Amino acid sequence: MKNTIINIVLLLSSLAFSAYASGQSSVWATAESIESVNQNEEFQYLQAHLGIEVTQPLSNSRQPHLQKVYEFSCQCDEVELYASMHKVSDVSGIEYGPKYETLNEPDDYSLFQNFNNNTTSSWHLDLIWAQAAWDVTHGTVPVAISDQNYFVNHEDLVGKVLHYDGTNTSSQGHGTAVATLAGGNTDNGQMISSIGYDTQLGLYRMNYNEVLQAAYDGYKVINMSWTSGCNYSQYLDDALHEVYGLGTFLVASAGNGSTCGGPTELVYPSAYDVVFSVSSVDHNDSHDNPNGSTPHQYNSTVDLTAPGYDVPLTAAPGWSLFGSGTSYSSPIVAGTAGLIMSAYPGITPTEVKYILQSTAVNIDAQNPNYIGMLGAGRLMAGEAVKTALAYYIQSQNTSPLDPITEPVVGIDLDVLSDGNNGHGNDDGGFDSSNPGQGNGNNGNGRPNTNNNDGGLTTIANKSTNIQNGIYDMTGRLVNLEHSPIGMYLVVENGIVVRKIWK
Repeated sequence: MKNTIINIVLLLSSLAFSAYASGQSSVWATAESIESVNQNEEFQYLQAHLGIEVTQPLSNSRQPHLQKVYEFSCQCDEVELYASMHKVSDVSGIEYGPKYETLNEPDDYSLFQNFNNNTTSSWHLDLIWAQAAWDVTHGTVPVAISDQNYFVNHEDLVGKVLHYDGTNTSSQGHGTAVATLAGGNTDNGQMISSIGYDTQLGLYRMNYNEVLQAAYDGYKVINMSWTSGCNYSQYLDDALHEVYGLGTFLVASAGNGSTCGGPTELVYPSAYDVVFSVSSVDHNDSHDNPNGSTPHQYNSTVDLTAPGYDVPLTAAPGWSLFGSGTSYSSPIVAGTAGLIMSAYPGITPTEVKYILQSTAVNIDAQNPNYIGMLGAGRLMAGEAVKTALAYYIQSQNTSPLDPITEPVVGIDLDVLSDGNNGHGNDDGGFDSSNPGQGNGNNGNGRPNTNNNDGGLTTIANKSTNIQNGIYDMTGRLVNLEHSPIGMYLVVENGIVVRKIWK
C-alpha cells in the first residue's frame, strides 16, 4: 500500500511538471551568421557573465529565414537577458522564448481506479457519439502527439507507436494520458477506449521543432496539449504556417482558465490562426467548471469544445483516474480529425475544420454566459465522420477539385458497433430526436498579420474580394518561389481551379 501511494504521488507530480526548469530563461533572435555573434565582444561579455547557451530551435524548418533563428538561454533573469541581447549588434527580431507547460489541472486528479477491478462511464465517448464514428472507420490515418514523454510500454500504447524518441527523459504521465485519449488501444478489455480506436500514433517531444518534424515525417494531424506562452510570435506563426502548408491539421488546447491570467486571455499555440483551438464542456455540455474553479478558456479564438472536465484517463500502466483540462479535450478532437481523414482521403485541413464545426452541437442554451466564445459548439464525432464519408462519396461522382462548402444532410447516426472497453451510458448524453446541429464556421477574432482570408471555402465564396494567384492552405496569397514545400491553391476569377504541390 505504501508503494502504491508513493507511485500515485510521483505520477501526480509528473503530470504537473513544467517543461522549463525554474529560472531557465530564453530569447529568440535572428542572426545572419552565428559565427559573427560569437565573435561580438558584447555577446562574449554576456556569455561569460550569464552563461548563455545557443541552440537552433527551428532547425527542422525548410524556410531560409527560420533557419537563421537562434535561441539564447541561461539560468538568469528573463528581462535582463532580453534587454542585454538588444545590445548585441549582430542579432535582430528579438522575442521572448516559448515556455512549454502542459494544460492539465493536477489539483483535479481526484480519483484513481484500477479498470481491471472497477468500471466507470465512458461518458466522454457517449456524448460525442464515438460509436457512430466507428461505424465508418476505426482509423487508418496516424496522429502525431507533441507532449512531454510517454509510457510506451502502456497496455493501451503497445503496438500503436510508429515514432518515439527513446532518449526522452521527461515526465511520462501527461503525454500518456493525452496519447491514449487520441488513439489508445480499444476493444482490448483494458484501461479506456479511445476515439481513435485503431489509429496509430507518432509520439514526439513538446516543442515547435518537433511539430515541424512530425509534419515532414508525414503526419496529417498533430495534437498540442500545451502552451508556449501568452504572446504572439512571428517566428512561431511562420513555422506553423509551414506545417499547415504541408496539409497538416493542427489541434491545440485553448487553456485552463487561469492560463495567461484569465479565461478570456489568448493562449498560444491555440490562438494562432492555423491552429484549431479546443476548450471544454462537462457531461451536460456545460462550460462551467464542475470542480468549482475557474472555467477553462473562452474567447474568440476557440473553434470548438469537447469533453474536458472529469474525463476518464489512464496515465501510467495499470492505473486510471479522472482528470480535467483542455489537455484532454484537444486529443479527443485530434483523434476525430484522424477518423475524418480516414473517411475522406485527401481532404484538406480547411475542409476538416469545416466539417468539425458545421456538424457541432449548438450548446448556447446550456452556456448563456459564453455565447460566441466557445466556437461552433461541442464536438459530434459521429456526425462529423459520417459527413466526411458522404463528402468523399460525393467527390467520386463530381469534380475532385470542388471545395467543401455545403453541409450534407440526412446523415444516419445509428450505432452498429461498440468499443467493448468503454463502460456505461451517460444520462445527459445525445438525444437522437433532437441532435441540435452546430452553427457553422467560427473563424473570427484571430490575431492576423498576414491578411488571411480564412482558407479554401472562404476563397471560393469571396470571388469579388480576392486576387488571382496562388494561395496557401490558410488563404494567404503567396509567392511560390519563396514558400515552403506543401499544397497550394490556384485561384482564377475568384474560384479555386486546382490544387498543386511544390
